[in-house]
Amino acid sequence: MVALVTSILVTALMVYGIVWYGKRRPSDRPTTWGEAMLGAAYVFMILLMVFGIVPDRWVRLTDNEWGWSVERFLVTEGQFLTSPITFPPMRIDLKKVSDMVVVIEHVAALVGLPMLWLWWQRRDKAQPTAEPTSDYGRPLIKGN
Repeated sequence: MVALVTSILVTALMVYGIVWYGKRRPSDRPTTWGEAMLGAAYVFMILLMVFGIVPDRWVRLTDNEWGWSVERFLVTEGQFLTSPITFPPMRIDLKKVSDMVVVIEHVAALVGLPMLWLWWQRRDKAQPTAEPTSDYGRPLIKGN
């Protein structure tokens, strides 16, 4: 459990580091070779954490410590017999639940990481400012 929580915290701190650095670095400043190499290594480490270490820690936790396996079930055939809704016979074991959590984490990463990259590219774009208007909605004229 400690390894999973630690890996999630390290990943979150790494993503926060990108946002923190992106807010302070002007986008019009040219990138040096060293910055590009350091940034590439940093992004590689985030990808390794998100797609490698965090899912591995989750699967190891559910398999070893919690004992989720194909023999333990979340839903079985006769579980909802008293329900007014009839369900088709199905069995969902806890190993499938563990794998579904990993898939959901991967989908969240495949949506979240491109959004982070898009934010990085657009972080310093000037927002169009509205011209001041009078109480009647007409633009104010600057005096000479």
